[in-house]
Formats: sequence, structure tokens, C-alpha cells
Amino acid sequence: MDAYKQSGVNLKEAERLNNILSTEIKDKNVCEFVGAAEYNGIKIYNCCDGIGTKIIPLYARKRYADIAREVVAANLNDMATRDVIAIGFSDYIAVNKLDSDAISSIIIELKKVLENHNCRLLGGETSEMPDILREGVIDIAGFAIGAGISEPQEAQKGDVLIGLKSAGIHANGFSLIRKLYSENKLSDEDFETCLAPTYIYYNTLRKLWQKKLIKAGVNITGGGLCSNLSRIVDFRRVELFKQNIPQQPIYKKLDSILGNEIWNVFNCGVGFCIVCPQENKEQVYKICGDAFELGRIIR
Repeated sequence: MDAYKQSGVNLKEAERLNNILSTEIKDKNVCEFVGAAEYNGIKIYNCCDGIGTKIIPLYARKRYADIAREVVAANLNDMATRDVIAIGFSDYIAVNKLDSDAISSIIIELKKVLENHNCRLLGGETSEMPDILREGVIDIAGFAIGAGISEPQEAQKGDVLIGLKSAGIHANGFSLIRKLYSENKLSDEDFETCLAPTYIYYNTLRKLWQKKLIKAGVNITGGGLCSNLSRIVDFRRVELFKQNIPQQPIYKKLDSILGNEIWNVFNCGVGFCIVCPQENKEQVYKICGDAFELGRIIR
């Protein structure tokens, strides 16, 4: 993972942080996509995420609608890993210098995207911090809350891993993408491909959860395909079919530059993955569209 580290992202240190928190806090919520708390018999779920340095080129290009879509995707895709209905959403935007036209465009679009997923924008915070952020740069984070329906089930021998095709890079590994672009290892066309909006899987996953077709789900985010899959299945129990992953030209290009490191940084064409019983596979395919068998639980 030398290339990613050279771009400014240290995955080993991130893993060390997770290990420290898991040891010291001793609460499984800490390292989950979605955390849960119970109040008066009601389970409430919460998640928080941003869009990393993808926001830099999007903001520079005034692609405010894409910024809004990205932050919704980051959070609702995490929420979709559980049988949880997203109810409310808040945003936090940090700026060097407040541009009311730009920020209002982001928030207005954020409300529209959330409405398409039956989730309500509950408000948020915009903070002007010239001493922290450099000129022309902003950062954004989202916070989603939801109500839980049922708990995930453990994968069993014979269950199937089904991958859902990604829309490309999504919003992970962008520090490395930007570095490669600055070094002319990626063309303008390549970079534009990388800026394609992240696909929001939430509505599709709600149908699967409602029909009780799946046991668990995982959002393929930071750390790439391999590390995220390991959050729901033990690789010692899995046979993976990498050859079934839809081929995307951008990953062929990245593979030629980075080699096997791409598997620890990017989604490599798999935006989301679910576990389902073998007998539910065909029904899942009908609902999901761009789905494929990524693997099987063999022991």
C-alpha cells in the first residue's frame, strides 16, 4: 500500500486506530457501519460519513448537486447494511470563506435527494473557519438516523455472496486518484470517469430487507473490497469469484499502475455486497439489476 500512503493516507495507522478503539471502548458499535442504541424499547440507529477529498475537484468544478448526492450516498449506503429505515439526516459543512450561493445549492439539492429516499433533512451546521481550511476548499459530513426492524443473520455454509455493480470509483481512494492525475498517470477522461456520482443502493436494499431475502450487507467503502468484505464474512470460509466482477476500464488502468494494491484501496467494481440463502438468489437478481455472484460460503 505504498502508493496510497505516499498520497497521504495511511491505512495501517487507520487499522491501528480501530484496534485501539475496539480494545479500549469495548462496544461493537464503534467499528460498525451503523451504531445502535435502545430507548424505551425502540432501537435507534445512527451513522456518520463524509466524502473525502472527492469534494475538492467537485467543489472546484461547481458540481454542487454531485456533492449533495455523494454525502447522501455515503450515509444511506451505510444504513442499508442493516434492516433500518432512514428517518432523518443532518449535515455539517466547513468552509474557508462562506459562499452563500454555493452552500445553499448543496443544501437545497441535499433535501431533494433525501426526499427520493423518504428521508427528511432535519437541519445542520455551516461553519466558516479560515484558520483551518485553505481558500477554495470546503468539507462536508452527514449524519443519518433510523429505526431498526430486524437484526442481521450470520452467514451459513451454502449461502451466496452477491455483488452489486459500482458506478466506478465512488468516493474512496481519491487522495490517490488526485495524485495519479497530478502526475499525468491518469488522463482528463480518466479523471472525469472517476468523478461519476456514487450509486445510492438504499432503496434497492430496503426492498430486499422488507422481503427478508438477505442476511447481511456491506458497503464497499474506504479500505477497498477485501477489508470491507471481511466485516461480514470470514475469508477462510469463502470462495470468491473475482472473474464475475463486471470489468470497468478505469480499473484496468489503475491495475496497470498500482497492481494488487487496488484491492486494498478501491471497490474494484463492487459497490455493495449482500449475503443471501441460495434459494433467494434469483429473486435478489430480479430486484437488483446489475448483480452478480461474487462468492459462496463453503464452510
